[in-house]
Amino acid sequence: MPSWSLASWTGWVAAALVLGAVLLQLGHRLAHGRRAALGTRTLSAHVAIGLAAAAMAFLHPLTALVSLGSPAAVGGGTPALALGALALLVLLAHSGLGLKLRDPALRKRAAVRARHVLTAALLAAAIAAHALACAYGGAD
Repeated sequence: MPSWSLASWTGWVAAALVLGAVLLQLGHRLAHGRRAALGTRTLSAHVAIGLAAAAMAFLHPLTALVSLGSPAAVGGGTPALALGALALLVLLAHSGLGLKLRDPALRKRAAVRARHVLTAALLAAAIAAHALACAYGGAD
């Protein structure tokens, strides 16, 4: 059974916010048959939720520092830490691309959007791998 420390809570809240931002965009696309346009409430909410997710993701390792030394904090070992660092790096790239997409005069929007979608997929994979390594990884 997982230990519910502050680090666990901030990690799961960050993951839930990422999922919420994704579902908001997918829901809009399914409901309207197209992407949300610049300046719409859907896109503004996506950006706000994404920024909240990024803030929580940056808070997550800081809350883990408080628990360092406990079995829950170090139970995943080096793989969990490496995957968490990878997720944070991908999140930085993803957030930067997303903020760039807010510029109405952006050239090569399709290429930037494609990279934004790619980093979203990589982020989801890194978050899942980090969570699994934390839950099931570690030394004997």
